[in-house]
Amino acid sequence: MQDLPPKLKSAFIRDTHPELPLDPDVIQPGIYKWPPHFTPAFLSLVFLGGCLGAAARYWVSLQLLTSSNGLPVATLFVNLLGSFLLGLLLEGLVRLGSDDGIRRMTRLAVGTGFMGAFTTYSTFVVETYLLLRHGKEATALTYMALTVIGGVVVSSLGIQLAAIHHKKRESQR
Repeated sequence: MQDLPPKLKSAFIRDTHPELPLDPDVIQPGIYKWPPHFTPAFLSLVFLGGCLGAAARYWVSLQLLTSSNGLPVATLFVNLLGSFLLGLLLEGLVRLGSDDGIRRMTRLAVGTGFMGAFTTYSTFVVETYLLLRHGKEATALTYMALTVIGGVVVSSLGIQLAAIHHKKRESQR
């Protein structure tokens, strides 16, 4: 840190946004700690989850064929299912307590790894482009609306379902 220019060094020392909570993963002067998401164990969890998520997406793509009007059903399905499950998972984990131990490992393996590889924004963009390029504007617009708006809706449903489940469990105690 001593060999950094003063202007760059002050960016590490000075809190430029005091209204925000301190991020414990940020490198602090005199203290070096690997951010948790860079440790080999956690990277391995993300990697393994990603391998399983990519395999699951590939399997779904073999099961669900593109519709007769060109709508990419498999990609739409994985993106909507992934949005729902991610909302359900993250809300459920948040309601169980702080992001450490098994909750953090679950979030990294399932949320970041599996869901990150299972869902696919890049394929969505390419398929939308191809639909537009082949003159299927209505199908492309439908696909975009179903993916983006549908993703927000089903993610919200997942969050609400997790909240309801948590409240039900709390009332049974």
